[in-house]
Amino acid sequence: MIRDPDEVARRAKDLTEENWRFRSYLQMLRHRGRVNSLARRFGEEAAARMDCTACAACCRDNCIPLSHEEIERLVTALGMSVQEFTRRYLTTTDIDGLPAIDAVPCPFLEGNRCTVYEARPDACRGYPYIGGDVPSRTVDILERAGTCPIMFDMLERLKDALGFRGLNR
Repeated sequence: MIRDPDEVARRAKDLTEENWRFRSYLQMLRHRGRVNSLARRFGEEAAARMDCTACAACCRDNCIPLSHEEIERLVTALGMSVQEFTRRYLTTTDIDGLPAIDAVPCPFLEGNRCTVYEARPDACRGYPYIGGDVPSRTVDILERAGTCPIMFDMLERLKDALGFRGLNR
């Protein structure tokens, strides 16, 4: 498993064309249950081998949408008003129009640690989103595989397990 996020980004960039072919391959497969099961297993195994606090790449390159509840949770943890939080941290809206933190790196990252970990947004709590229907989420998975060593490893192992590499040699 490649743990260095810079190396993951380089390798993912080199594999861009292959990854888009794999996306098409996944769309044609009939046994989505097997694909999803393998992806979950590979993702969980990679997560068990990865110390996310040694990486924190996701905290250096993400736009985090925030619900009103998440904003309230963060302002309580930070001891500030909603207005102050909005002025200081909310720089944009995401594609769904939700308020978002779009800072590189996240303003709450110190070293490789989250300073608001207990109050962190739901998007951060669920990252890298290992489960679910892989064929319908492939675009998101390919994007995360360029940032997250866990997703990169899961994707590469999934290609091998589904026989995709043998078709492309």
